[in-house]
Amino acid sequence: AELMADVAAAVARRGAAVSEDVYEAILREIPQLRDDKPVLTLLASSVDSNVDTCLQIMQHRIDLAAVRAPAAATEYARRLAQRGTPLTALLRAYRIGHVSFSDWVLKELGRQAGDAEMISAATLSMSRMVAGYIDRTSEEMVSAYAQARENWLRNRSAARAARIRDLLAGGRIDVTATEATLGYRLRQYHVG
Repeated sequence: AELMADVAAAVARRGAAVSEDVYEAILREIPQLRDDKPVLTLLASSVDSNVDTCLQIMQHRIDLAAVRAPAAATEYARRLAQRGTPLTALLRAYRIGHVSFSDWVLKELGRQAGDAEMISAATLSMSRMVAGYIDRTSEEMVSAYAQARENWLRNRSAARAARIRDLLAGGRIDVTATEATLGYRLRQYHVG
């Protein structure tokens, strides 16, 4: 436990580099996450907060049952849901981040420990802790994603229904806004 805390403290001192490495690995492996510039800053915040939280858990031996997902991570999941990004991309980002983060921690462990038995015990302990954190956090992300996606679809359906009612009523409409909401061009020949 003491070795794990020392390793976490050493990695935390290079936290910005760790976060940058995790962020770059995610974007390199999942190109569809690069498309939306405003969401990229939220991804960076999500990565920063997840890296920081995981290092604090390891350094201070915080019980995983007491840990909640960082706010930036939850909001990132919501934004992806609202943009129609598949949930699989979010979960893959957590798996890729897990690998990248673990590389940093295990390399630092190798620098600090010389005893094979101690390295083995610390590796098992750290692996369990990081995997437990990723598991708990990704479950929260799935829940936040699902709820945001459901709300977004409900709101989109209501907006479409309102635009169709306006069209059928025959009053003045904003054609451009109606086309955008319906996802259908109105300025064309219609059989109906």
